[in-house]
Amino acid sequence: MANNVLREAGRKYVGLPEFARVGGQILAQLQLEQQRGTVTSVPDERTIRYYLAEGLIQTPEEKQGTASVFSYLHLLQLLTVKKLQAEHLPIRKIRELVAGKSEQELETLIGARGPSGRKTEAKRYLESLLASAPASPPQETAAAPPQQTQDFAASPSWQRVEIEPGLELHVRSDYSPPATTGKTRSLLERAIHRLRRLRD
Repeated sequence: MANNVLREAGRKYVGLPEFARVGGQILAQLQLEQQRGTVTSVPDERTIRYYLAEGLIQTPEEKQGTASVFSYLHLLQLLTVKKLQAEHLPIRKIRELVAGKSEQELETLIGARGPSGRKTEAKRYLESLLASAPASPPQETAAAPPQQTQDFAASPSWQRVEIEPGLELHVRSDYSPPATTGKTRSLLERAIHRLRRLRD
């Protein structure tokens, strides 16, 4: 599926019929289960017009004759809307999650962009922790400072911060927090979205 989405990068779709057709083909491959009868798995032109009116998909600015020209970003917005609908998020929340996102952020949201090197490294690090974890680890007190972990394969070090019992944050030493309020808000929304998915 990832290759099918990423293959569309840079493409443009002239007119709503072509945009709906390509979006429908990719969504059919995603096989998202839409359990609510009012939500279509593969949107038609009328549904896409509704998404445009609701601000879920940006209105195309480019025209070719009288036809709107949709871009790869519009396609990613459509795919993200359908994925989040399948996860039972309301339209209002979907609008918040999709608005202002870059192509790369949307690719990550729909799972089209594979894990980066950082994520792979973090996964290996967590697996190494699990493999070497003692049978009954000592409990940390709430006032204890964040624990500095050992370097993993001579890579940057990681800090383990307990947010609350049962929830930890792993931060790599070379990580830089978001520089703007908007990026911080976006990061928090993604974290909340991931936590909610754990409950499902």
